[in-house]
Amino acid sequence: MSIQLFSCGWFQREDGEKDSKITFFDTPKKDSLPYFRGRDLEAFWVDKGQTPNSARKVDPFVFQNQLSQNIDESHFKGKITIVSFFFARCHGICPNIIRNLKFVQSEITKTQNIQIVSYSVTPDLDTPPELKKFAEEKGIYSKYWNLLTGDREKIFEIARNTFQADTNTTNKNPTRDFVHSEQIFLIDPNLNFRGVYNGNRGESIKTMLDDIKLLVGEFGENH
Repeated sequence: MSIQLFSCGWFQREDGEKDSKITFFDTPKKDSLPYFRGRDLEAFWVDKGQTPNSARKVDPFVFQNQLSQNIDESHFKGKITIVSFFFARCHGICPNIIRNLKFVQSEITKTQNIQIVSYSVTPDLDTPPELKKFAEEKGIYSKYWNLLTGDREKIFEIARNTFQADTNTTNKNPTRDFVHSEQIFLIDPNLNFRGVYNGNRGESIKTMLDDIKLLVGEFGENH
């Protein structure tokens, strides 16, 4: 019998400690968010008004949300997007991350063009009807928050290759198993990565909300 492993990674890190997957070789600029590049998500800063050439972007995809609507990467265009990974039957760190993101949802209702997108890592189980039921139970509103499901291999591909959201563990079959971390990601209206946070920690969520204000200011000036 084949056993599939779908789990939530758990990592104890002190508040303010940077994620071990992120390297910082550039000098941070005050009141400016970094871009990210490379597989190790190296943070770098550019001068105001400059467009980076090597920044990590959201790769193309097409999945379905909890209302059975097709959602692709163009849905990110022109909006600030918070990205997470989860599965409805998760009893590890997911419930706390969902609670934290519900707080974010309550905050972004006050501002236009900010959204949350959460990819299910058990799409075979998390069908659109199941996600709709999950959303109703958790108070998730599709106007602000899309729960996405679709082809498992394609979701694993974007989770691993675009977001590095899979956690390496022993005895894991990479084609079948997925252990997602607590990371959440901030994406700007041009689909660039602009922040990586610990979705399990309230202080990190507060930092992200402050960073969103910076991003709103940046794109308010440039658009």
